[in-house]
Amino acid sequence: MKKYIGLIILIFLVIAGKKGVTLFKKFRHAQRLKIGVSKFKLLNISSTIQSNIVLNISNFSNTTFALDQINIDVYTPTGELLAKQVSPLKAPLFISPNQNTTLPIIYKINAPILISEIKKQGGITSVLANFLTSGKKGIPLILKGFIVSGMIEKSINETLTV
Repeated sequence: MKKYIGLIILIFLVIAGKKGVTLFKKFRHAQRLKIGVSKFKLLNISSTIQSNIVLNISNFSNTTFALDQINIDVYTPTGELLAKQVSPLKAPLFISPNQNTTLPIIYKINAPILISEIKKQGGITSVLANFLTSGKKGIPLILKGFIVSGMIEKSINETLTV
């Protein structure tokens, strides 16, 4: 009887250990996900400014991820909230190994903060000149938030210029 109990415990430990190693690898590979902005487009400039920001998610690992939740807000370098995500992820997003995936998300823009950031860059003419010469508007942003894949949550804190 003791042999059977010992065998059952051994089998349980092997299965739990294998699951633990798999989870550890997935957690380690989640650190290789990179988030950026591939497009920044204003949708509505009436009373509430909305923007369609296309996030670029790069998976630099050999693990497939199914993103269950994503919440990323856009801040200025001084920490002011520039854009807040309006809608949650409607269905899981699958990110293949060693691939880039784009995800369009609608954001509500804080107009006074946006105008302030444009002024800091030299005004609208400077921003348009930057866009015409380099393809970027020259506005520094910080993406802050999190993504969830299964039991793994990864914090996002990426600085970039659009």
